[in-house]
Amino acid sequence: MYSLINQLQKKDEQALRAVINKYGGYVKAIVVKVLQPNQTAIEECINDVFLIIWQKSIQFTGDEIDFKKWIGVIAKYKAIDTYRSLQNKPKTVELLSSISNSKDLPERIVEQKVQKEQLFISILNLSKNDQEIFLLKYYLGYSNGEIAEIFGLSKSAVENRLYRGKLKLTEELGGI
Repeated sequence: MYSLINQLQKKDEQALRAVINKYGGYVKAIVVKVLQPNQTAIEECINDVFLIIWQKSIQFTGDEIDFKKWIGVIAKYKAIDTYRSLQNKPKTVELLSSISNSKDLPERIVEQKVQKEQLFISILNLSKNDQEIFLLKYYLGYSNGEIAEIFGLSKSAVENRLYRGKLKLTEELGGI
């Protein structure tokens, strides 16, 4: 595997194909959790992830386990960036259909969206590790055990961080 990383860093296209074959499913799983059901955005994001891996491979240092984590982080952040950019685009048709299909009043729908945005902004005010834990847990659907494994923490430490983070967010948002 180490030679695969070296070959990738030397811009060997065969190495990139091997990386795509080996980690394609892993990247897709991460991206799908964030961008589902937008299939076009998912495919574009996956392509962008492998382009970033190709372009930034020279910056990678570490072993195979670190390489997989590195790829996962790139996929996660690229998917979140893609999600944000999709949220910023005008969605007249989507908004109209959600209003017509909903029993809620339009004001309530707007209020819920504002609350979600405020929550996301508040999560970004947490420490870097807590941000990542929250994003893995609540945006990407990782279990507490999986998060503990990624960060080298105990499951109870992850649960404590989530609990303290929720308290901090509740206080910051005024009980939303």
